[in-house]
Amino acid sequence: MNVSRANDFFKEGLRNIMRYKMRSALTLLGVVFGIAAVITMMGIGEGAQRSVLEEISGLGLRNIIAESVRPTQTNSTGSDASVRDRFDYGLTFRDARKIEAALEEIGATVNIAHQIKHSIYYRGVKKSAKTLGVNPDYWNMVHAEPVRGVWTAMLHEELSKKVAIINRDFFDGMDAMGDGLGETLKIGNQYFDVIGVVDVPAHRGYGYVYLPYQTAVDVFGDTFMKIESGDMEYSRTEIGQLIVQAPDEASVKAVAEVVNYTLQGSHELDDYTVYVPLNILESKQRTQRILNLVLVTIAAISLIVGGIGIMNIMLASVTERIPEIGIRRAVGATQQDILYQFLAETTTLTLTGGVLGCISGMILIPLASTFTGWQGVVTPGSVIVSLLVSVAVGLVFGIAPAVNASRMDPGAALRYE
Repeated sequence: MNVSRANDFFKEGLRNIMRYKMRSALTLLGVVFGIAAVITMMGIGEGAQRSVLEEISGLGLRNIIAESVRPTQTNSTGSDASVRDRFDYGLTFRDARKIEAALEEIGATVNIAHQIKHSIYYRGVKKSAKTLGVNPDYWNMVHAEPVRGVWTAMLHEELSKKVAIINRDFFDGMDAMGDGLGETLKIGNQYFDVIGVVDVPAHRGYGYVYLPYQTAVDVFGDTFMKIESGDMEYSRTEIGQLIVQAPDEASVKAVAEVVNYTLQGSHELDDYTVYVPLNILESKQRTQRILNLVLVTIAAISLIVGGIGIMNIMLASVTERIPEIGIRRAVGATQQDILYQFLAETTTLTLTGGVLGCISGMILIPLASTFTGWQGVVTPGSVIVSLLVSVAVGLVFGIAPAVNASRMDPGAALRYE
């Protein structure tokens, strides 16, 4: 079939659709809803996928992150009745040295961060945030990007200056006038000047304050004292966070096994946690694939229902137009011509529904995003797939009515009343 004849068939199909506007519109609804569902589901699914990838990638897909956590059981050493707890817990420099030695041959790098447990105040208001003392190499490992100001340079490390860098989330909660630089934060009973704002994907959604590592150690040490109801609580943690970076993604799992094995042999208490961003990403991607499959299945059911409606209306249309079919056959139309005519009509109908469904889906995605919290994304691929699906629905559910029409006896069709 050449292009000219195909064009004629589709024009004829469009005329027949316009002849019964209300019936065609009602028939289109099933396809419109189905395609809109496909576009919306694929858009939300793609948005969720990108959100998960951005969130986990920010942690560093080559990183293995170990953090000190307060154990439920303690190795209290206090003998005074006024001392409720006095204990050491968490990661140690010995752990870092053992891990570094175990991974030396494969080229893994180890970076440590000092966790500060003192409260943070800005203009007399206590802020819900965390404080870390970090080395300059820390920023590369967590894929940090400067927003304004300067980084914690080596000069600050050597001179132990009381400066701080805040992440974007902390800055957003400051209500500061201007860019936040030069503001003063009180951490414990010490004051620090803000010299920069940084975007750290690993710490999005929560406020963080970063100090030069040596400054944090010199000013705060590694012992924390808490006084509550007349009792004193002492705790000591050498390393708050330890990041091990594998040389490539292929070796991440092997490096993680070494880290876990090394730490398990050194800690009797459950005073640390290890998480691997790559494993988290793979787990979330598996969950997302299952969710996408469920969503697409729901959309497919809508399309099947719409397709059944189209088949039903086309069977009725064939019955109504039996005399027309007889006349066409009498003036020389072949069975193939009749087949193509009805297939073109059905395909035109579903393709129109596909276009309207794509437009509806693009309108629905922002609405759905407000409920799911995921930023929906309309990709060219999803639009193309949806249009191809609409054409496939027309062909699949239109073939039976078209075949019935093409096989009619011309004489019987002419005598039909």
